Order: sequence, then C-alpha cells, then structure tokens
Amino acid sequence: MRNQSGQTRVTQLDGLRGLAALVVVACHALSTLPDIGRVVAGDRTAGLSNSEAWAVFSPLHILWNGTPAVHVFFVLSGFVLILPFTKAGAARTWAPYYAKRLLRLYLPAWASLAVAVALIALIPRTVSPLQSVWADMYVTDPNLGQVLKDAALLLNASTINTPLWTLKYEVAFSLLLPAYVAFAVRWRSLWHLKLGIAFALAMLGAVQHLDWLTYLPIFAIGAILGAERDRIRELTRSWPRLVWLLVAAAGLFLANAEWFSRDQPILGVEAVVTVGATLIVLVFLLCGSAKKLGDTAAAQWLGRVSFSLYLVHLPITLAGVTLLRHVSLPLALAVSVAASLVAAELFYRYVERPAHRLSIAAGRAVERRVRLRAGDATVAEASVESPAGPGVGREAETPAPAMTAATSGHRG
Repeated sequence: MRNQSGQTRVTQLDGLRGLAALVVVACHALSTLPDIGRVVAGDRTAGLSNSEAWAVFSPLHILWNGTPAVHVFFVLSGFVLILPFTKAGAARTWAPYYAKRLLRLYLPAWASLAVAVALIALIPRTVSPLQSVWADMYVTDPNLGQVLKDAALLLNASTINTPLWTLKYEVAFSLLLPAYVAFAVRWRSLWHLKLGIAFALAMLGAVQHLDWLTYLPIFAIGAILGAERDRIRELTRSWPRLVWLLVAAAGLFLANAEWFSRDQPILGVEAVVTVGATLIVLVFLLCGSAKKLGDTAAAQWLGRVSFSLYLVHLPITLAGVTLLRHVSLPLALAVSVAASLVAAELFYRYVERPAHRLSIAAGRAVERRVRLRAGDATVAEASVESPAGPGVGREAETPAPAMTAATSGHRG
C-alpha cells in the first residue's frame, strides 16, 4: 500500500513498531511494582517472588524489555527514512524534508509535554512505599526551565516525560540524514563492510558508555538495511521456515541479553541488544509468519498510534498509580494501561495526525518556494544567454523534482 507521499509502506514494520511501543508500555507499568522496580532501578540482589523472578530473569522479560524496543525504533527509523533516496533519480532537495520532519517530531512532543505537565498539576506525583523506587525517581514539580529544556529535544529529558529522551537521537539523526544517505546509498557492493562499521561503532560506544556513539550508528544499520533490502531479500529467499525460526530465537535471545541472570550485564551489552533488535527487524521484514503477525489488525492499530502511545503513556501511568495505589496497585496498572491506549487513539486523532498534515503542508510550501527560486535562477541564466528566446518560459515553468516525504520509523 502507499502512504500520502506516494511511497510504498512495508506495513508489517508498522505492526512491529506498534508491538515495540506496547512492550515499552508494559516495561514502565511493571517497573512501578515495588520489587520489580527495585531490580530495574539497579539492585539485582533485591528479593523477588518466584513469579517475579521468572518475569525478570528469564526469556519472558523480552515481553516487557523496553531497551530492545527502543533499539527497534531506531533501526526502523533508519530503514524508513532512507527509502525515498534509494530510487533511481531520487532528488536531494533537503529544505522540504527538514520542514516536514522537524514539525513531525516537535509538535506531538510538545503536546505530550503539555499533557504531562497538566497531569502533574492535577495529580501531583509523590513518593510512596506502595510503589517502587523506580516510580519514586519520576516525582517532580516541573518548572519553566525543565519544560523549555525538554521542549528543545536536544538535551537529556527530565522526569516530566522521560520517553522524550529518545527524540534527542531521532532529531540528531534527522538533521544528519544527508550524511546517512551518502553512507547508505554509495559503495553499494561494500554493504557488508558498512554494516560491520556501524556495529563496531555501536559496540565502541557501548563499551565506552558514550550514548551518542551507542545510538546514532543504530540508525545507520537501519539505513543500510533499507538501501539493500532487495539484495537481502534475494539472498534469503530460499531460507526455510526453520532457519527463520532460529534467526528469530537468536534475535529475541540477544535482545534480552541484559537480563540473562542476576549477574551484572557484560560490558557493551547495549551493542548485543542492537544485534538482537536488528535480527528482529529482519525477521519481520522477510519471514512470512512474522509478516502475518505484523499485519494483524491489532498490530496495525498499535503501529498507527505507536508514536502517540509512546509519548503519552508514562505520564498517564504515573498519574494512575498515584491516584489508585492506595486501593490496589495492579488495579492502578490495569486502569493506566487501558487509559494509555484510549489516550493514544485520541492523541493520534487530534494531535499527531493534524501535526502530520501540517508538516506535509509546510514541506510543500517550502518546496514551492525552492521551485520558484530555482525557476528564477533558470530565468536569469537563460536571459543572459538568450534574452528573447522562447525557451525561457518553458524552463522557468518546469517544476523542480520533489523529494518524497519520509515517515519515521518511530513515528517521530
């Protein structure tokens, strides 16, 4: 199917993005439980019941492990934003892209920040023994400085709406997209080497605890996969289902590497998670069974509202826990998750979708201005060469190639 920009969407990856967003919601909900939250906050020696131990230190943790979900978001962003530039004759008109992309990111983020501040004003967050120390870390009384810092999306997010931290890297990637395009679409025969370089940089960043070097190469991995998707599809076309099952198992295992045991994770574990997340994306891209899962109605709905869900769920979850923890924390979580899903749909309809339309309109306006300037330059040049020639009008009226609008893997 084609989106508003006319480009073909890989719909099962929308579904994967939605499932990843749901995993992040589950991560934050379960982390408010006192014992689990203590472990998530860093105390791996904390006492857990048998069921909690299974939930944390077993493969089941992948169902609510937010770290690989974020890595999946970053791979998907790189994959999707590169697609318009892999076509023959793709234009490099960047001004319309920047207008569309930055509005697409900033407007919903600002709205979610307003929602978070409003919820804190209505239901102030407070420390309580009825919730986890992880939840206590998000107790805050917002001030203007915090809000402005978070609104910039270029610095570390405060605890007002912490999921905004990932948008710092989405914005950086978006601003650096020309460099990513050059890296992904040139030297195509060296795609193996380029993937190796990207993984090596991510490993170096993880080992050195340099967040920017850990995360920005993940977008490059997605961009290379997007540029070489046909080649990779051809290479794996004959793989039987058993091979894909093994690849999926390896991806899930590596994505959950941080929680193999109570021992502290190995140095550079984030890079291992990146490998797992990349394999998961490849499985959904190329394996028939995973494609069907990603294309289910539930996954597609989650994919549609995934950015909205990601932006609003934590303020709602913390408000629900604060409001209902004296009654029952499990009840508070159930109500919070349900409210987050409803709010995501409303936020999508009344904030994200209008922001998307506005970003497209802004991009088109910038594109028209670029065309006019290009036309004026053409007219001036032609006038010098042939002041009265009939070709002047035809050259001036020829529209400049338009850059196809790209949607974000993270929807943002």
